[in-house]
Amino acid sequence: MSPSRRAGSRPPFRLPRVAALTPGRGGQPRLLIDAPSGAAEIYLHGAHLTSWIPRGGGEVLFTSRQAVFDGRTAIRGGVPLCLPWFASGPDGARRPSHGWARIMEWEPRCVESRPDGAVRVLMALKHDGLSLLYEISVGEELGLSLSISNRGPAPRSVEAALHTYLRVGDVTAVRIVGLEGREYVDKVAGGAASVQAGPLGVRGPVDRIYESGAPTMVFDPALGRRARVSPTGSEQTVIWNPWSSGAAALADMAEEEFPTMVCVETARLGRSAALLGPGETMAMGARIAVESL
Repeated sequence: MSPSRRAGSRPPFRLPRVAALTPGRGGQPRLLIDAPSGAAEIYLHGAHLTSWIPRGGGEVLFTSRQAVFDGRTAIRGGVPLCLPWFASGPDGARRPSHGWARIMEWEPRCVESRPDGAVRVLMALKHDGLSLLYEISVGEELGLSLSISNRGPAPRSVEAALHTYLRVGDVTAVRIVGLEGREYVDKVAGGAASVQAGPLGVRGPVDRIYESGAPTMVFDPALGRRARVSPTGSEQTVIWNPWSSGAAALADMAEEEFPTMVCVETARLGRSAALLGPGETMAMGARIAVESL
């Protein structure tokens, strides 16, 4: 790690009073945001947002208490960035799982206060011929915007996902609305294709890739709130919960934590991956808002 990136060191720009760069779990460097309209925690490892609390509300994101913070392992929870491939990639042979962006250290480029009380954070990473910019807007709503540019000499196929873990009170009571009538691939059922009939409930392991770039709403009666995930520039929405059987196989997630989370992921995968020629750029993002029921 370079001296400018060492945990607790100052970034090469002036931080506003509402932000601090401090050591976090495992001594890993993180940005803490405590602004008039919201608070957040962002690790430089993976540009990983692990907490967002809109002012006057509760924690919106789930991060496992068993998540590993060692600067090498992907952090379990929050908003991992999966790219330039998803899972093991279109050919099933890519490593590491979900790409390299979530296990590399990003460079903070800018942290600035906004007139509306929010804070804008800009982070960057260059690797393997790709140039990445990631903007996080922390306020009463959460804004996520990812830009991927091909700086190499040949065309590149790029998959990407904002793998958002939402905190819920009881996943078995949750209703997920906005995917009705959409086609999906059910990975739990071995890749079978189907069409969503009515709101989605979670009664067991769920791992579905929906052909939908429309807003998705998670009604959570246990916490008395509704979370809305509104994508931009994406073609798919992934819904995931490992249930007890899947959580038991994850060393970085406690088995009893599965009822308190559901992933609503903004994605471009498979045939909807971006084919970037030299110098071309793709952009995608999401806005997350929470309202009381």
